[in-house]
Amino acid sequence: MFQCVTILKWLMGLLLILVLLITTFVYVPVFSNPTKTYFDRKGEIQSSVVDNQWKEQDSIYNDITINSKSGLKVKLLIRRPVVQQEKLLPAVLLLGGLETGRKSCELIPNIKQIVCASISYPGYTPKRYSGIKFFYRIHEIQEAIKETPPSVGLATDYLLQQNYIDKQRLEYIGVSLGAFFISVPAAMDSRIARVWLVQGAAKPITIIEQVFLSRIDSELMGTIFAHLIGYALGIQYIEPLDWVNKISPRKVMFVNSEQDEALPLSNVEALHRAALQPKEIIWVKGTHVTSSRKNVITQLSDIVLSRIEKDNVR
Repeated sequence: MFQCVTILKWLMGLLLILVLLITTFVYVPVFSNPTKTYFDRKGEIQSSVVDNQWKEQDSIYNDITINSKSGLKVKLLIRRPVVQQEKLLPAVLLLGGLETGRKSCELIPNIKQIVCASISYPGYTPKRYSGIKFFYRIHEIQEAIKETPPSVGLATDYLLQQNYIDKQRLEYIGVSLGAFFISVPAAMDSRIARVWLVQGAAKPITIIEQVFLSRIDSELMGTIFAHLIGYALGIQYIEPLDWVNKISPRKVMFVNSEQDEALPLSNVEALHRAALQPKEIIWVKGTHVTSSRKNVITQLSDIVLSRIEKDNVR
């Protein structure tokens, strides 16, 4: 009996040590607030290389790799009209979905007389990780989340160096997942004329919770898992509610779909309320945007780009 108790104590001690090691491995990288070092991580442009260039219908495309003196590397796509009617063109930096990345600008049917730029999420590879694979790759995901805002900033530096872009009319567009990130660099960079949050929402942890609740029966366990994973990834540092109110006096434009099945209405309205004036809210009919929903992409891009082409932001 005594031997069994001793063995049980040893096992409990080993289990406690294992839990502490796992907790340290997972959470220590996100203990410190990375927003304090975003400018240092962005650094200054050291070099840029055009990896590929091609022409397709009405547009010229350039795939570019930008290297920062800090070691940050950004993959950028620039799409601009073949026939340039203005001497200087307004430009948008578009942050879309995870899998579309820098191809986001390619999905737009017509960019009009606007330069469209989009970046790849840093470190992203088109693979799905779950279970133990997710655990092994968690540091890569943490780094990718931390490096996205500085990557947007470095791409902004590059765009503002181009002699065909109107430096007073560079705007940010965050779509879906990108809308969670884009408020951070927008709040930090006063060079941005206006910010678009397209199908965006607040409280990303509750979006993760919604995913868990669709897969498990326990609401309590869904909430626990969502918060554990959300904080492990560091998404608390990109919470839009903490950043969107800092974009003022630049205008924030919200475009949301009435039949959006991916975002709870309460999260959407919370983001709308958090933004200070000036702001504008545009509601459209339709579902959540995906790369396969061409009609939704056409609808949303036409609304945004037509407005940008029409407005003289500054």
